[in-house]
Amino acid sequence: MPNDDPVPDPSGQAEAWQPEPYGNSLHPRPAPAAMFQRDKFIGFACDADSVRVLHTVLAEHIPNDNQVHLADFRHALTILAAMPTPEIVLVDLSGEEQPINALMDLADVVDAGTVVLAIGEVHNVNFYRIVVKNMGVKEYLPKRLTEDLVAEHFLPVVDQLAPRQMSTRGGRMVALCGARGGVGASCVAANLAAYIANELHRHTMLLDGEINTGTLALDLNIPTSRGLSSVLEAPQRVDQLLIERCVQDLGDRLHVMAGMEALTWEAPCNPEGLVAFVQAIRARYNFMIVDVGARLTPLARQFMFNAQQRVIVLDPTLISIRNMEKLYGLQGGSGQASRPLLVLNKAGAPGGLTQSFIEDKLGVALDAVIPDLPRIVGRHSGFGTLAMRQRGPFRQGILALTQALGVGGNFNHPQLLPQFQPQPVHADAR
Repeated sequence: MPNDDPVPDPSGQAEAWQPEPYGNSLHPRPAPAAMFQRDKFIGFACDADSVRVLHTVLAEHIPNDNQVHLADFRHALTILAAMPTPEIVLVDLSGEEQPINALMDLADVVDAGTVVLAIGEVHNVNFYRIVVKNMGVKEYLPKRLTEDLVAEHFLPVVDQLAPRQMSTRGGRMVALCGARGGVGASCVAANLAAYIANELHRHTMLLDGEINTGTLALDLNIPTSRGLSSVLEAPQRVDQLLIERCVQDLGDRLHVMAGMEALTWEAPCNPEGLVAFVQAIRARYNFMIVDVGARLTPLARQFMFNAQQRVIVLDPTLISIRNMEKLYGLQGGSGQASRPLLVLNKAGAPGGLTQSFIEDKLGVALDAVIPDLPRIVGRHSGFGTLAMRQRGPFRQGILALTQALGVGGNFNHPQLLPQFQPQPVHADAR
């Protein structure tokens, strides 16, 4: 939520650090040696509506202690002059008779390397070109702000300034979620990870993101661990040694981390700690397959945000189709693929919708289809084995998903190119 205090009190920080002018330009000079830990973001807006819109869109993309404050431009200057400047500063130029001069004043108080976002009342293309091209402002939006505009123009900047989320080094993280409970996302995740590890010979981590109700350990007949829980409780403990102690081996290249905490235990969701954990795993493995379930807990949302690719598993029901629009609306990190992959599981189930009907309603082709095979899948799940080891339609569905992910070559999968436009579904559509 927006900060109850309109602005932070700079008095306690003014003596510890004083700004040093370095010219009337927002183009940064090389930064001196860091003498403090910079925050990620601070924002200021003159009106409550803008504060609300900015907070709503940015809340899941900035640390919890970073805020959007209700303050005019001059008050914001006073605050920024008495504190170490965060990596990203958002200011409101509303009410300034000379907004260009106001930006020059801002240049005298922001620290080197700061990225500046601005909002204001000026609706003028020439003004936009001046502040963005010549004044060094990264992006400018005129009021009245909307959530769509902020998401389109400010979120890419905010995400790009999170190098640990943007890093392309290391393995790929794939997050699988269910369009609803019981669609078989955990089964698909386990078999996908096993196929990549055993058949394609890639070092793979399979992680159960449902700490309280996950089923991966039970399905695979392995002991549970508190590895992920320990990391979430104490992010500073993340290292390769901790990861090696908390995983279960299912072969030379497949490792599993699955827990089973009490229903009363609530997972701490520290974005910085989770990103450090993800990066540590990606540095060790070629692939990180995460089963986030269908409940979309705060932890699951963070896994989906940080993944390079999301996969949505649905079954042939109207409930799954209706939930797709909400799932597609979840914000993803700027390093994420253009759209999630779609897997239809239990295709051909009695009373289920047809594949053609589902594709028509979604407006996009499915990336992989797995038929309804209750005897085969149930038999393997009940004995802790994997259905993909048996040749047949289930294995072919998993193979189609790996090809859609681009594993082993085909990285230009045609279904990754178009943007999804969900279509309304009526209750009587069958």
